[in-house]
Parts: sequence; structure tokens; C-alpha cells
Amino acid sequence: PRGAGRDIELREVFPEYNGSYPCDFVIKDASTMLVLAVGFARYDSTRGGAQSDDRTGGNSNKVDKAYQFCQMFGSHFRLLFLSDGPGLAHEDTWQEARDLDGRWGGRVRVTTLKTAPDRVTYDWLTT
Repeated sequence: PRGAGRDIELREVFPEYNGSYPCDFVIKDASTMLVLAVGFARYDSTRGGAQSDDRTGGNSNKVDKAYQFCQMFGSHFRLLFLSDGPGLAHEDTWQEARDLDGRWGGRVRVTTLKTAPDRVTYDWLTT
């Protein structure tokens, strides 16, 4: 996204999803319009302590909810957490991001703007 805007609810992308699951962007295959990834973009200022725990705990919950939905309905999308900002330098925030990355059999990826071109590849999105 180029700027702030309203969240995309997962039920707008998958009508069978029941509940609230706001995300920031969706990556689709241009030829098939198949959803490849659901993403969350965050700029973390100098967060730490409870603020950091809220963010990373919420991210873990997003993974769990997506996994349950995909198991129930046979979807195969990936989750992308695009994070940037000095808050990533806090040890607890960085550790939580590292723990999140690679979950769900590699379907979860945490990246920054700088590392995204190397980490968010067509191959990762489609295999």
C-alpha cells in the first residue's frame, strides 16, 4: 500500500471466512486471481515491553486463525508480515519476529522493506 487506508477483511477475499480478520494487503496471481498471500504492513517505532508483546502476540494469533481456516476450507495462501522501523531492534520484538518466521511449514514469512526482494519471491509464494 502507498498509504493508510481501510483494512481488507479476510471475508471480503474468502466469503466463507466467518469473523473479523483485518489485513493490509492481498497478493494474487495475476493470471488466475488465486490468493497467494495475505499480508500485514507495520512500522514499529521504538516499541518494547507490553506494546511489543501485544503486536507479536496478535501476529501469532493471526497465524493460528489462518491455519485453522485453511485446514477447514482447503485454502493454501501464505502469511506475510512486512515490518520496518527501529522497534525491530528491541530484543524481545526481534525474537518474537524470528519465532514467527517459518511457522506453518514455511508459509509464514517476516521481512523488512530491505530484505523483501530476497525473501518474498514468486517461488515462495507459489510452492
